[in-house]
Amino acid sequence: MNGIVFYKTADLALTKKFYGEVLELPLWLDQQSCAIYKSGNQLIGFCQAEEAETQGTITFLLSSRCEVDAAFSKFRDIATSDPKPNPVYAIYHFWAADPEGRKLEFQCFEHQLQPFLNLDEGLMQRRSIRKYLSEPVPDELLKQVFELCRYSPTANNRQSYYYIVIKNKEIVKQIVSLRGPAGEPLLAAPYAIAIAARGDLSRRKIQDACIAAYHLLLAAKAFSLGTCWVTDMDRDEVKELIGIAKDDYIACLTPIGFPAERFELPKRHEVDSFVRFV
Repeated sequence: MNGIVFYKTADLALTKKFYGEVLELPLWLDQQSCAIYKSGNQLIGFCQAEEAETQGTITFLLSSRCEVDAAFSKFRDIATSDPKPNPVYAIYHFWAADPEGRKLEFQCFEHQLQPFLNLDEGLMQRRSIRKYLSEPVPDELLKQVFELCRYSPTANNRQSYYYIVIKNKEIVKQIVSLRGPAGEPLLAAPYAIAIAARGDLSRRKIQDACIAAYHLLLAAKAFSLGTCWVTDMDRDEVKELIGIAKDDYIACLTPIGFPAERFELPKRHEVDSFVRFV
């Protein structure tokens, strides 16, 4: 179930200018006397009225201290406090205000969360991560990631895909020695995961495994985990090291862990340059 929080505004034009141009939130729906903006999975509506509603707080949830600090640098002119930790709620945040006096909060939680990204955010923000924190991913968290992977599509619903979590660093080192420098990101994270599909179960093992691999990368992103697609792993030597049948197909291996780096959204080519209609 989705929802919208509405506020009355005494100056809709000013409010639209602030949320649309200053905060750069996309306008989700314009209803003439009421404008609804989208911020991640949050919809905020402002409706023209005689008096403005300024009670409560509009909180923008970010992923890390780096993102909070970046937001502070960008919105310093409207900030009413410096970024700081709040140990009571295990958050890092700063306060700001909109032109009508509504409290704005920019914060990140400093502990692991359940997924909160929208599908569009996950698709746009997933990046290949090559630097990781040494903290291992708890098995319970991995199980939640794999719970989402259950829904990876397969040919004829044969569900031929499977995942192997490699915690043994010596095995990972041997795999990297076979793959060469391109495989080194596998050593940066606490674990590596092999994504494969059974050849005896599906005639589309390559497609099944590749879809399952990207499903894992997106599921990991939903839980704020980093991954990096490392290909050219469908080798007999690799299969022997991790106990995969020769007739199965390995789409890739990926490191998995808590990221120690982040990247801005890179420039992408426009839709018209890569889509055509026949």
